[in-house]
Amino acid sequence: MRDAAETSGVPILLLLLLTAIVGASGLNTELFLAIQHFTALLPDTLWANLTILGDALVVLVLLNGLAWRYPLLLPAGLLAGLIATLLTRSLKTLLEIERPLSVLGAQAQVIGVDLQNFSFPSGHTTAAFVLAGVYALILQRERLTAVLFCLALLVGFSRIAVGAHWPMDVLAGAAFGWFSAWAGWRLALYWRWSQSSLGQRTLALLFLLFSLLLFLLNTGYPQAFWLQMSIASLMTAMSLVTLWRTFHNTA
Repeated sequence: MRDAAETSGVPILLLLLLTAIVGASGLNTELFLAIQHFTALLPDTLWANLTILGDALVVLVLLNGLAWRYPLLLPAGLLAGLIATLLTRSLKTLLEIERPLSVLGAQAQVIGVDLQNFSFPSGHTTAAFVLAGVYALILQRERLTAVLFCLALLVGFSRIAVGAHWPMDVLAGAAFGWFSAWAGWRLALYWRWSQSSLGQRTLALLFLLFSLLLFLLNTGYPQAFWLQMSIASLMTAMSLVTLWRTFHNTA
């Protein structure tokens, strides 16, 4: 995936350009209402299940999926997550853009939590693109990459469907997520401690804790409870495999 890594700036810049165009042209509200008109034709449960796949803890837990084979997933994902959190939280606090419900009232169809403020950028979309980007850069599997980015796009789409974000928020979130994935991946390549036996075991334990915490998380979307429990159960098992491998490989 060297080519993708070297040209990652192109999609990031395009996404940021689209963000600026949508925000400056006045299309933000029109696009939001048009998309919601379509998404209302599909079950709320679908959008709720898709949207939790962008929850930060869910994304961290999903990094356990193939960490037993690709140990770099954990440090790269952790660093990317920290970068993404810093970016999104800083911009949300600095800009304080109102969410669709606060601006449109009853015109905005809401699924799950009623959110009012700190709209830009979409944290769920950012997290989803972090997950897709980290897997893409490390696994170097074109088909899997395509599937993951399509899923990340659906997560972004779901944030509009549930009434939590404007299209502008989603576009920016995709850009920040891909940038964070690239930055986290690059930093992880030089993080020697994470490649040591102690580092790998510590990270494996940390991500096992993330998986266990997912059982207790209130996502705000009760419709997605069973998906949440399924992910928590499967990834707890996978994190145990990863932890076992950190001892087995150095035995």
